[in-house]
Amino acid sequence: MERPPEWYEREYNPRTGVPDAPTIYEAWPVRAAATRERHPPLAIRYGDHPREVIDLFRADGARGTVLFIHGGYWRAFSKDSFSWVADGFLSSGISVALLNYPLAPEVRLGRIVESTRRAFAHLWREVLTGQERERIVVTGHSAGGYLSALHLATPWEDWGLPRDPLVGCLPVSGVFALAPLIQTSMNAEIGLDLDQAAELSLVGAPWRAKAALALVVGGEESAEFHRQSADLAAAWAELEPCVVDIAGKNHFNVIDGFGDPHSDLVKLALDMLDGRAPLESAP
Repeated sequence: MERPPEWYEREYNPRTGVPDAPTIYEAWPVRAAATRERHPPLAIRYGDHPREVIDLFRADGARGTVLFIHGGYWRAFSKDSFSWVADGFLSSGISVALLNYPLAPEVRLGRIVESTRRAFAHLWREVLTGQERERIVVTGHSAGGYLSALHLATPWEDWGLPRDPLVGCLPVSGVFALAPLIQTSMNAEIGLDLDQAAELSLVGAPWRAKAALALVVGGEESAEFHRQSADLAAAWAELEPCVVDIAGKNHFNVIDGFGDPHSDLVKLALDMLDGRAPLESAP
């Protein structure tokens, strides 16, 4: 069915539907700076690009790791705005790694994909302790939701890792079939064409690493964000994924819970880390 350009913009550009979006995301770096003041991270370089750096917030006696990947449609934000994610996990003995990656339009999405994979391989092989890498959950928001799910579509044996190097994957508000983005204003910077969208889409690609999978979406997000998560869950049904709808949350505040050790989002990740089945729905 042919859709007008404004439909794609409305469905896929969250800023059009969340009037207070700037208030939400302008508060992120302030919260992040406060976390770094309390818990200075270890900066880990994994590549030659200036943005190829991971911040590792190491928990005392860590028993696992959460890797968080920021969003911004692969063209905005950085790890430095999301250090507060560590606040949700350190008290539970979980180290937290935050990934930076090169941005469009300087690089194409394929380069970002390669950078993300290289970052995880470096983190697993060279940085994490045996206990930290024994149980890893990868999560991310929006474009980072796509990059987190990418970890399940990666043949990690080719990178010198075990076939299943993570125990859980928790994409939040991700986009996994990329062709619709070609019709949006964001694509002026992302630079996708139909061939690239087909090559890099995860819906239609096989999963390669087995782990628990929970796809989270805010109850107030557009129908397309809900559909994208449902479609990936259907495509990777062998992983027995669940789709979690967090009522009352929009595309930007849906990740607020990562900073709260008692939130549903943190519980989802901890359930995966502890080998429990993730929630089938949020309260």
